[in-house]
Amino acid sequence: MFKNYFKTAWRNLQKHKLFSFINIFGLALSLGVCLLVMVQVNDDLSYDLFHPFPHRTYRILSDINESKGNKQYELASTPLPLKMALDKQTDIIQNAVQIYPALKENATFEGKKLFINGAFTGPSFFKVFGFKLAMGNETEALSSTNGIILSSETATKFFGKTNPLGKILDFGKSGLYQVTGVLENPPGESHLGFDAYASSLAIGKLEKTNVLPAMEDNWNSLNYSYTYVVLKENVGANRLNNLLKQIASVPQLKSKEGTIKFTGQPILKITPGTDGIYNEIGRGTVWAKVLTIVGIGFIILLAACFNYTNLTIARALTRAKEVGIRKVAGATRYQVFMQYIIESVLIAFIALALAYCLLQVFRPGFHSTYKIFGFAVVFTFITAVAAGAFPAWILSAFKPVHVLKSISTQKLFGNVSLQKALMIFQFSISILVIIFLTVYYNQFSYLKTLDPGFTSENIVTFPSPDNDKVFATEVMHITGIENISRISDDFGMRGTGSLQVFLNKPVNEQGITSDFCFADAETVPIHQLKIIAGTNFPPNETFSSDKYILINQKAATLFGFKNPDNAVHKMVWLNDSTQVEISGVLKDFYDKGVARNINPLIIRNRADGFNYLNIKVDAADKDHVVNQVASLWKKLNPHSPFEYQWLDKKIAQREDQSDIYATMGFLALITITIAALGLLGLVIYTVETRRKEISLRKIVGASVNQVMFLLSKGFLKLLLISGLIAMPVAYILSAMFLQNFANRVPVGLGTLLLGFMFLLAVGLITILSNTYKAATVNPVKNLRTE
Repeated sequence: MFKNYFKTAWRNLQKHKLFSFINIFGLALSLGVCLLVMVQVNDDLSYDLFHPFPHRTYRILSDINESKGNKQYELASTPLPLKMALDKQTDIIQNAVQIYPALKENATFEGKKLFINGAFTGPSFFKVFGFKLAMGNETEALSSTNGIILSSETATKFFGKTNPLGKILDFGKSGLYQVTGVLENPPGESHLGFDAYASSLAIGKLEKTNVLPAMEDNWNSLNYSYTYVVLKENVGANRLNNLLKQIASVPQLKSKEGTIKFTGQPILKITPGTDGIYNEIGRGTVWAKVLTIVGIGFIILLAACFNYTNLTIARALTRAKEVGIRKVAGATRYQVFMQYIIESVLIAFIALALAYCLLQVFRPGFHSTYKIFGFAVVFTFITAVAAGAFPAWILSAFKPVHVLKSISTQKLFGNVSLQKALMIFQFSISILVIIFLTVYYNQFSYLKTLDPGFTSENIVTFPSPDNDKVFATEVMHITGIENISRISDDFGMRGTGSLQVFLNKPVNEQGITSDFCFADAETVPIHQLKIIAGTNFPPNETFSSDKYILINQKAATLFGFKNPDNAVHKMVWLNDSTQVEISGVLKDFYDKGVARNINPLIIRNRADGFNYLNIKVDAADKDHVVNQVASLWKKLNPHSPFEYQWLDKKIAQREDQSDIYATMGFLALITITIAALGLLGLVIYTVETRRKEISLRKIVGASVNQVMFLLSKGFLKLLLISGLIAMPVAYILSAMFLQNFANRVPVGLGTLLLGFMFLLAVGLITILSNTYKAATVNPVKNLRTE
């Protein structure tokens, strides 16, 4: 029986090639998007599954409740002493480990220099997490004070194919570390992605030499480390939280300013996570992004399903006689229903195959696992049944006597309000997508026109070598070099960190949280920063200390100074440990880019914090000057490649949105195409049901234009309703999106109307091309049929 169903369905597809193509192509586009969504969501939901005890592993969070203002904060980080306290609870805790991401330094080996994003941890790292060593011994790798484990990618960058075990890396002020292990590439995704893990035994030594702040015994060091535990079997989260409540009662955590407590977070809930947890670590995504991606895929698929419903209804008049004959011959309603469900399933799986082929062409890197493929097959089957159920139910309900007697006069579906609602939904979504894409493009185009307040043109930037002072001295002898400066991270990038700054010895009411970076005295002139009060740093040749800072206007205002001049020569404390003097006040500039707010900024001249050299060159002969700089680099640093970028291009590359434009444009095209196909189906349906009416009107004298207007006005009304629904929603969503930017374009009526008019034009082309064809048909031909 099912064989006959498939045979009939296949013949029907071949007979009605146009409708078959529209259905298959529309579903293929939407299923292609759904396949991409499946792969992305599968990756997002697969984080931290490879650890040995994922359902018993928890990360400890710090909950802070301030008594003043009733503010509540939840931090992913915890104090350093917490791990030792948990180690003692052997009746509940099977293993505990701490990740202390304080090894963020340039490391060198035989003249080769790389920036390492590293962390300190202990031997229990391998008992809590499922990472394995490709080289080295897991038991001993982190047992020595100067032992360090590298990721496979970092080991390759440093040593190529050479065995790295036993090699010594120089981290400058953080000391020398011996490579004791190389990690395998993890079998799955993890929210931890450090370049290296050094032994936590080095922390005490680094604190004694003031390289690291004294936090190992400080319970108020909430922002520094991350603590994970594996619970023993049959120990639940409630027992862990009760234990953490007891630990939080230590006197050091009691304060008039508020209360601090600790809670356990399952490791499987870290990624995807929420935006409500501050001081997050590592990589991953949030549920809002996952649900947005799923929502986009669902809406596009829903639009394609609506199309199938509309197009099947449009074909119903030509197939009503087929249903009548089947029922007269003895077919039951169930058999007729199954015939159309099988046809829907066949179309859907052909569309799935086409979708996979399209992805191979337009997304060559696309690949799917057996899990994704299996899920896609089940998902496609469910989609086919859902899309085909309503038309199949309607078609199987036809009365054979009525449809065989006079098919041309049958109002087969009664009220078509459902179809109209589907079309309004599809076109509303299309208008919304067009408007949002326009706003997105306008916003980033506008950001490109803004002045960030610092100069980036004709500046070459590259990682500073170990002999940066010697190199800087020699490079100034090259003709065409205007100036050279040293900085911790380039302006326009996300490199600045944050610190607490106090006017008096903390803790007091005048403390602020400020961004900071390290830079020398030449940074001000090379980037043309404006000093509005005080002076620049003292010249480098006479300046041997780092006791001076520059602040921006925002910082001066938050400190409470009525004018910038009042801030000059004032003493401030950095992180409750270092006292420095304000040398000058800079005019506010967008050090993180024009898309972001201007925050308080502290610039400190400290040599060991410099990571990049910036060279201002003569614009007339840039390439020749850079070639000379490269030659000097090769002479002074023969073991390291000269990897440079033009700062303005580096910033532009970071802000480049072309990939997102392409993705959004692709989604917009799919949405509009599917909506246009749905409108085509409804137009064809209307023309079929009103064919005799059209002929009679032409016989009594109606012109082609009058007939076209009669057929089109209902559709134009649907488009107008779609616009009235979509434009306010698009305005609200666009305004919410623009709130993420410090500088933003307005969303005017012109932008909203532009999106509506574009889709109106698409709709008119679809409508008029079909109504014109119907209006010009010989009426005698229509009246002879049936």
